[in-house]
Amino acid sequence: MNLFYMFLQTAAFVSVWTLVHRHVASHGPVAVARKAVMLNSWFYSLASAVLLGLMFVPQYEHVTRRLYHLSKFYEYIDVLGVRAGGGEIELHFAVHHLTTPYLTYVRVLYYSQGWKAVAAPNAFHHVLMYAYFGGVGAFRSVLPVTGTIQLLLGLGGEAWLLWKKRVDGEQPLWPHEFAVSLFGIYFVLWLRELRQKASIKGKVAKFKSA
Repeated sequence: MNLFYMFLQTAAFVSVWTLVHRHVASHGPVAVARKAVMLNSWFYSLASAVLLGLMFVPQYEHVTRRLYHLSKFYEYIDVLGVRAGGGEIELHFAVHHLTTPYLTYVRVLYYSQGWKAVAAPNAFHHVLMYAYFGGVGAFRSVLPVTGTIQLLLGLGGEAWLLWKKRVDGEQPLWPHEFAVSLFGIYFVLWLRELRQKASIKGKVAKFKSA
């Protein structure tokens, strides 16, 4: 897959997203969307568990890298499903889903050194997160922790590789620079989202105690 097709799929996704948004704005939520999102969440939680397991089977590494990259396109269904159900797409959600295919294109397909250190925590987080979306409420409290850890591991790991290569005079540096930039953006937006949720929770608690 080259960059032309990457840009093409982004344009196609944004176009479909826009159409879904306009439909919901004009006609209201799609009746079956929420049920479909729940079923899809169960499927993707199981798929993430399979991907996580495959990451530790060396003979399947090439296939696993491709499947992991393709899974980021599959996650577009999240955005479309949530919007079709009448939900709002938060900034972190939108930016993350639009850009992770480019992150995996660069750091999993094109230049794969150390890719498992980033992909494995992400896959584990997705096992729990999508199970929660599928109805397993017990995972709710751990998601902020696993979400933060996977981003810190990604940011820290890429920063360390970048520093080490600069010290050793190795090339290329740009895949790590690209990854550090994206992980930095994700982390800032993730913290913003956590603060917003904490603020809303605090206001609700204050209202109930009034």
